[in-house]
Amino acid sequence: MHHHAPQLLIALAIGAVGLPALADDMPRSGEYKVLFTGINSSPMKPLPMGPNRTVTVSQSTMSALNVTGGGFLHNMAGRCAGMATMDNEAKTFENHGYCVYADAGGDQIFEKFDYPTQPQSATPRGTGSWNGGTGKFSGISGEIEINNTRVNPMTEGIAQFTGTKTGRYNFEAVTASAK
Repeated sequence: MHHHAPQLLIALAIGAVGLPALADDMPRSGEYKVLFTGINSSPMKPLPMGPNRTVTVSQSTMSALNVTGGGFLHNMAGRCAGMATMDNEAKTFENHGYCVYADAGGDQIFEKFDYPTQPQSATPRGTGSWNGGTGKFSGISGEIEINNTRVNPMTEGIAQFTGTKTGRYNFEAVTASAK
């Protein structure tokens, strides 16, 4: 596995740039499949934390596209930060972090992601959860299955990855005091 791999695993999430989705366009619950890409424009050199073990902190810029051409997380930009640990003797890694995505209107959605300890690979698998948001994403929750693939960048010195996020989301019932 290349030394850039931890950065590639860090930012598994959703995002892109585009028109805002109107709250009326998005059902209060549903299934989704989102294609994502991520770029870490300045990968950190792994920090040794013992014999054959390293830790890497990363920040990536994300973009995403709902496969239906609209709806949940379609055309949203994102940013992710995470921390990956590698055990090069056992040939394993794990990765944990957070992402935030915003639509063109500025409403945000918050994600937590986890890649449990697994064999080092160019195609890691993780899980995540939606943990609320602002504006039209206030009260959102749900689980995420993440499939990630490292790609070879055509620009020297960056890390790139792509993948899918699938799962279900739903919104809490809006109370009389909420708007």
